[in-house]
Amino acid sequence: MAEARVQQLADEIRMLTEAERQELVAEVLPLLLLTQGSVRAVTYALDTLSTEDLDTLVEHACTRNSAVPDTTIATVLHDALHAVRTPRCA
Repeated sequence: MAEARVQQLADEIRMLTEAERQELVAEVLPLLLLTQGSVRAVTYALDTLSTEDLDTLVEHACTRNSAVPDTTIATVLHDALHAVRTPRCA
């Protein structure tokens, strides 16, 4: 996706109401977090971080994104973990 298109989407998102942004988060965030790069980052975190560090990472995500409901964060993390741990058919 070209940089100009990404900027256009970001500008459109900034113009949404808070309610619209919340709805967008619920729909789009899981898709973005399940990209190959995101799955690699989750795999890396699971392989390298201690349980305490993972807990801190989750707490940071919840604190940083206080407008995002905890249920959305939990769903996204669950889906990302499931994607990492589920073998893919070739």
